[in-house]
Amino acid sequence: MSLDYKNIGTLFSLNLLNVLLNVAYSTLMVYFFGTSPKIEAFFAASTLGTMISRFVQTGQLVEILVPKYHKIKAEVNPKAAMTIISMMCNYMVGTAFLLVLGFILYGPTITNLLAPGFSAEAKQQVYQIFCITGFLMPIQIATNLFQGMLNAENIYGKVELTNTFSLLISLAILLVWGHTESPTVLVIGLVSSVLLQFATTVYYLRQVNYKHSFNLQSQYFSLKEMWKALSATFFYMGGVQIQTIIFSSTLSFLPSGLFAIYKYVELIYGKVANIFMMPVSTVFLNDVNRILLQNDSRQVKAFVGRNLDFSYLIAFVIFIPFVASGQYLIWTLWGSSKFSVQDVQNVYLLLTVFFLTMIWNGPYLIFRKLAVSVTRPDLQYYLWGIAQVFSGLTSYLLIKKFQFLGLQIQISLHTFLMALIPMGSIYLFKRQYFTLYNWQEISKITFSLIVCLIADYFLSQYFEPYYKLSKIQSLAVGSFQAIVSLLCFILICHLIKVKEIGILNFKIQEILGKIPLMKKILSIK
Repeated sequence: MSLDYKNIGTLFSLNLLNVLLNVAYSTLMVYFFGTSPKIEAFFAASTLGTMISRFVQTGQLVEILVPKYHKIKAEVNPKAAMTIISMMCNYMVGTAFLLVLGFILYGPTITNLLAPGFSAEAKQQVYQIFCITGFLMPIQIATNLFQGMLNAENIYGKVELTNTFSLLISLAILLVWGHTESPTVLVIGLVSSVLLQFATTVYYLRQVNYKHSFNLQSQYFSLKEMWKALSATFFYMGGVQIQTIIFSSTLSFLPSGLFAIYKYVELIYGKVANIFMMPVSTVFLNDVNRILLQNDSRQVKAFVGRNLDFSYLIAFVIFIPFVASGQYLIWTLWGSSKFSVQDVQNVYLLLTVFFLTMIWNGPYLIFRKLAVSVTRPDLQYYLWGIAQVFSGLTSYLLIKKFQFLGLQIQISLHTFLMALIPMGSIYLFKRQYFTLYNWQEISKITFSLIVCLIADYFLSQYFEPYYKLSKIQSLAVGSFQAIVSLLCFILICHLIKVKEIGILNFKIQEILGKIPLMKKILSIK
């Protein structure tokens, strides 16, 4: 079975637009707030909200529910499958609401635990912001569950389009009122964004005839079965909370501004990774579950291998142009009196490490989806929970010992540990599905990478350092180097016949051939 390039391309295009909007949004945040205590307080409050969202484990639930959803839909009917979404949504939203109340009640204590290195004023600001934004979490959790169901229905792009609308609202609010330099503007933008996402998701649900019921049980998914699915993920989420608290509290003791820098980098990387990796893994989850129903292990194994090779290629499609141009582009977008040359260098180093981890982040996402579908999901989450705690402890030791360098090592180590677990599970329990990269293809891609990095190095010798250039000059140099490096990579891959490049080239020509004008151009010999 070949990859679903059409749906992957749809998600890629919309995610690319969303990344551009996120870059614009983060640029405005840097312009108005820099690395000030105000923005660090907002980021810390957001971390509290993320802890609640992760504890309710929406992402993990979607992974568990999608195979169940497909099975009930095939064996009974779509309406029956939708009842399990309603039931889980009711439980998870109610749980999240209670957690928010608990966090508010013990807010000062939790804030001290999360950011002990902050000043008393900053801690108070974190608590005040969370008292407002915390109640968005139940709404976000419902939105994420419903969006997971839309993807299960092969309605790709609606989720990303919803995110586009919400980003536009946040961007407009920050653009108009950001000059006040008050975190209130960020809070208003976040509230507006979340409510718009929920409203548009509900609209899309009507197109698949979804009708929500407030039942707390379903004949197709018992409470016992639900608890069995949740018990292991609760253990995992407990590990995540421990890791988050240890990691965030350790970050708060780094020199002023580095907490904000890490959060800016995390925001950008998360969105960029979504462009390239999430379309592959999202479509993979639905497609591999359909293949599994055919009981053909060779087909599953071949499909996994194709996705792995494609994810490896995609990782370098973003890594190479960033290494070549990242410093210039970051300086163009963020460099200012509030964001120094050293801040730009720190962002560049962290993003380089993050993008390099995409090499094993792709296998992690692919094997994770497969492992949850064909092995014991509870075992996966127990192991991930242990890995999270171990990662938290190593983050404390590494960052305390090596400071900023320790942070870079930790970023790489964390992703690597998480990837080993689903890969090991498939190897031990479902070896008939296990495969690694096609080493011939990987060797070709790696060779292209090495050649491009050498070419980038010599090309960079002709330009002044980014901090000696004006913003226009920096943008021109950065854009030029990004385009040249990417074209160089693609050209070399094409010349040495990297399979996925050839397939993409064919698909693009096929799409262009359907456009009347392009059809005439392509027919000219």
